[in-house]
Amino acid sequence: MRPTKRTRAHKRTTTDKRRKNWGDPILDKLMQLKYRINDAYNHRQENDGETKSDKTWVMGEIHNLRNEGWLSATKMKVANEMWSKYGG
Repeated sequence: MRPTKRTRAHKRTTTDKRRKNWGDPILDKLMQLKYRINDAYNHRQENDGETKSDKTWVMGEIHNLRNEGWLSATKMKVANEMWSKYGG
């Protein structure tokens, strides 16, 4: 049985999920950072508490950004450092 146009159009890969536009450029970057940290955490060779704490921090900032609507300059700097750390 051949797939219909509709079933072909709705198939998504994990990379498609990462490219989703969340409506806010800062939120988009934080979500991409979250996915990068998840990849690093899932592919780690040993128990890495630093990666887990980075993941927790990013998730908290995503929550704050969605509720408060802004991110301080200090937190933006930390997010940029994490972006570089995780291959940005």
